[in-house]
Amino acid sequence: MIQLYQSLFLLAYVFMQSEATTVQADYEALVAAERAFGRQAKSDGIRRAFLDNLDEQSVVFLNQNFVAGQTVYDRQPDGSGLLSWRPAYAEISASGDFGYTTGPYEFSRRATDDEPTVFGQYTSVWHKTETGRWKVLIDFGCNHGKPNQTETPLPAPDQFGTKKTATIDTAITNRELSLADSTFASTARQSGLRAAYQLILPNTDSLRILHAGHRPYKGLAAREKLGTLPQVTQVQTLRAVTSRAGDLGYTYGFVIFNEKRRGYLRIWRKRNNGWQLAQEVFAEAD
Repeated sequence: MIQLYQSLFLLAYVFMQSEATTVQADYEALVAAERAFGRQAKSDGIRRAFLDNLDEQSVVFLNQNFVAGQTVYDRQPDGSGLLSWRPAYAEISASGDFGYTTGPYEFSRRATDDEPTVFGQYTSVWHKTETGRWKVLIDFGCNHGKPNQTETPLPAPDQFGTKKTATIDTAITNRELSLADSTFASTARQSGLRAAYQLILPNTDSLRILHAGHRPYKGLAAREKLGTLPQVTQVQTLRAVTSRAGDLGYTYGFVIFNEKRRGYLRIWRKRNNGWQLAQEVFAEAD
């Protein structure tokens, strides 16, 4: 009997240890933070919700420019519009304190309107602050026409990665990611976009492409879309930010296609000691 209790205790201990060493709880907290953000926008209004959920150092893309998020919404008057959104995909770093969500959004000029007038896709990168609360580092969206079908709800991941508590020097990984973004840009100018994307496309991981005026491209459709883009003439990378595990990050800036400037946001994963594209977002041309 004692041996049986010991075996059961050992199994329970192993189970608890395996649960504790994954990022499942962190992933669920990230998604919960995004959903709570959306609920607050409905209950308290857009301005209050963004002020409460944007980080002090956050950036948003507005009127064709990257601007300080807190400053923008602090100066914005309370309005009657209704902005609603929900995550359709989420991913988290092995550090458990850095991740992003993306999905559809709708905007109605008045909360009482039955039909939204603006549709699009949002992407928000989050991090967990020292107080333990999730805050948005960058919020970036692109518009498209009214969808003819509802986007698939957020799927539950098949498995969760092991959590890594050891941290690295993010100043180094930030420079590495900035270099990867710059190398992509120089290759695009010299050899064309197809050659540039071949350097950073994932081998097996998911890929999402969000371009203004289009519904999301995923998987094979995303790869095919990237092969049809016009020639890049100029790229300006403004910033690169990585997780404390050094496995997930983002870059943002401006790209010029056919003399038209667009804002971009790229989400990157580090695989096999190299940075690979996870998601790319292009805003409308100015």
